[in-house]
Amino acid sequence: MPQNPVLPLALVAALAAAAPAAAEAPATASETAVLARTVAGEPDDRRPLARLRGPLCLVVAATDQDFARTVAKRIVANAQAAGIRTRSAGCTANALVNFTDNPRGQMQAVRDDGRKLFRRMSEKEIDTALAARDPAYVFQAVEQSPVFGFQDGWPAGGDWTTENSFLRAPENLLSTMVVVDSSAISGLSPVQIADYVTLRLLAPTGEVAAADPAAPQTILSLFAMPETAPSEMTRFDRTYLRTLYKMPRTAFAEEVLAETARVAAK
Repeated sequence: MPQNPVLPLALVAALAAAAPAAAEAPATASETAVLARTVAGEPDDRRPLARLRGPLCLVVAATDQDFARTVAKRIVANAQAAGIRTRSAGCTANALVNFTDNPRGQMQAVRDDGRKLFRRMSEKEIDTALAARDPAYVFQAVEQSPVFGFQDGWPAGGDWTTENSFLRAPENLLSTMVVVDSSAISGLSPVQIADYVTLRLLAPTGEVAAADPAAPQTILSLFAMPETAPSEMTRFDRTYLRTLYKMPRTAFAEEVLAETARVAAK
């Protein structure tokens, strides 16, 4: 992962508990089903969703170190609330959050200089990430696990499902990075910023436009409509993240999203 040489890196362990979300999820199963697909970025139904292969080892970089620590503590607490394992200081980072000026320009300069911007990502995947709406850019290196011999409590084709298919190869999130334009976070609370980054960092997610009916119901609308965005991750956001890491790694996206919608509609 690239590092900003000007910014000291804050490596923070789990020191804070995640506060309960204030916003409520939609009431009906049909509404939550639509919201699930929007938040997950309209994934292919018949492929597993990517999630961290190992415990979270987080680094947050910003010029304001107190802000970096606050954001890092909240992200780690969110991860633990979702059942994601975490590691403390001294681990090898697999998740980086960087708040910096002109992120797109800086990242493009790295590429123009012939340096690798992000390991295990193709140039096409990097182009797609850089083409995202400002001010947040998400880079995730994903590797597919072999189907045969896979064991995670739910062998492919075993008790959980009778289908044994190459499509059920788990998608491992090897490393993940979110780069945010620091000039865009003025007026936003550290909790809002950390909760937005949590979802973008730890799960497959999509852009949520201001015109999207789902926008007021997810923290992913933070930069699309900051004036009316939730004050923290909504109940639905937390349900999606928790369900993603609770379901078997071989679960298809449609199965994860169906379970998310079912739980959120209760």
